[in-house]
Amino acid sequence: MLLTLPAVGALRRALPGAQLAYAAPPAAAAVAERCPHIDETLAVRFPPFGGPGARDGTWPATLRAEASKLAGRFDAALVARPDDPWSGELVAAASIPVRLGFDMPRTRPHVTDVLPLPAHRHVAFDGFDLADALLARLSVGRTARILHACLVPSDADEDEGRRALAAVRAEGPLIVLHPGSGWPLKNWPASRWRGVAVELARRYRTRPLVAGTAAEQTLAREVAHGTPAINLAGRLSLGGLMAVHRRARLVVTTDSGALHVAAAMRVPAVGVFGPGDPFCFAPLAPPARVRIVRAGLPCSPCGTLEHPPCGAVVEPDCVRAIDVDAVLRAAAELLRTPSRAASPRARSGSL
Repeated sequence: MLLTLPAVGALRRALPGAQLAYAAPPAAAAVAERCPHIDETLAVRFPPFGGPGARDGTWPATLRAEASKLAGRFDAALVARPDDPWSGELVAAASIPVRLGFDMPRTRPHVTDVLPLPAHRHVAFDGFDLADALLARLSVGRTARILHACLVPSDADEDEGRRALAAVRAEGPLIVLHPGSGWPLKNWPASRWRGVAVELARRYRTRPLVAGTAAEQTLAREVAHGTPAINLAGRLSLGGLMAVHRRARLVVTTDSGALHVAAAMRVPAVGVFGPGDPFCFAPLAPPARVRIVRAGLPCSPCGTLEHPPCGAVVEPDCVRAIDVDAVLRAAAELLRTPSRAASPRARSGSL
């Protein structure tokens, strides 16, 4: 979702008078709410990826209810994820006249304008293709393809971040660790995160913060246990996390949404990649502000998060082959660069 925001900004610049709405699952709606280019966020109860969805019989009724909220309100819809039957069904059921999506079997039946399947490239460009196709229909021209993910924490977010840091008496250079992700196959072993936490604390005289969602509290406790690290998992909203990131000197994270939040807040970040492809999913940040750490095995990246060729369920070889020293070297490179002050003008990320 974060990687679609550059295209949202392009649409806003091309169509300044348009009403732009973003449909997202409730848990992700907070991202859209903090993008100033978006006028309205629609929280939609989509089935989870990898879940039973329509097979359990609940989606048709949910679809009708959610589509009724959109019906008669929109002239066009862009289905940003190439293989997305749920969004395709939603905009079709809402009878939105112009529906643009990619040529995937589960998406194709629901859209009016079918775009060729994207090539192997960064996924942020998918949104630009959709935006350009819409603009061509309107004879407006093409988008300026600026890789700029604009997120702005609110004043309440800033207050939450300040309170969270004051409560744990965070001192020294602020370093945030994110050991979790939305896919267990991406996660690096907790024991190695502990090694990183111990060494960062020793070398830089700080107490790293271990962040994560409420569902990741057990993992965060395991990482922080026996180290100087402070466990903040489950104690920050997305906006609070943005405010904490904005004040950080470094963020170290898995291949996850937290990595892209750090990039949007213009914070130096280390991303630990396993099966995911950094060519397609690297954060939108200049090279001086990001380091990608991966093992580089012949089978990696496979790009498969549910049933990888290696058969792993957790900690595949491409993840386990990454050692603590590799992550610490990447962190040291970024920590040697000059720090930047956390000011209101540094709240949105760009490339």
